[in-house]
Amino acid sequence: MTKRVIALLFVICCIGVTAFSQTPAPTPAPAPAPAPRPKPEHFSAVASFARAPATTASWIDVRVQRYTGNATAKKMAALLIEGGQEALVDALEKSKSIGKVQLSSRVGFFDLKLIRSRKTATGRRVIGVSDRPVGFMEAYNSGRSRDYQLGILVMDLKINKKGKEVGEGKLIYAAKVKINKKGTLEIEYLGMEPISLRNVKKY
Repeated sequence: MTKRVIALLFVICCIGVTAFSQTPAPTPAPAPAPAPRPKPEHFSAVASFARAPATTASWIDVRVQRYTGNATAKKMAALLIEGGQEALVDALEKSKSIGKVQLSSRVGFFDLKLIRSRKTATGRRVIGVSDRPVGFMEAYNSGRSRDYQLGILVMDLKINKKGKEVGEGKLIYAAKVKINKKGTLEIEYLGMEPISLRNVKKY
């Protein structure tokens, strides 16, 4: 599941960019009125931890201020291909936060720097990426966990009978990505397995 998540992340980051670049230039026309600014989105979900008792769950809160455009997504993808995870993390650290993920039972949160939304056969998929915050003791110890510098959020959404967006997803708190010899993108996660998100709801 972990490798699949990252492969999909890469596809979603690039999807639409190639098609956009190959589209012939349209006939000049009067400039359209500026598009309305997208409204921020707010989601909640029940977060279940692997190997924990069935009663162990937390609420997760996800805020999306705006989504990443094709140009920025293409740039991030190129950085990963050419410079590896280090280049991607460096770019994310310099980027402004456009969203946030917070768990009710955990101290702290992480800011989403890259967020994409794409249509699927049943609705849409939202993927968010963050340069993972490193706690003080973790930085002091400079342990192996310093290699796992990304946080990744995936939400699969569909419209229910009431016209509301609902779904499920995954949250990987500490991830490391690389491009293997076959040219595909892989992910490793540290310690805690991906957190399952149930009952995802959009407000």
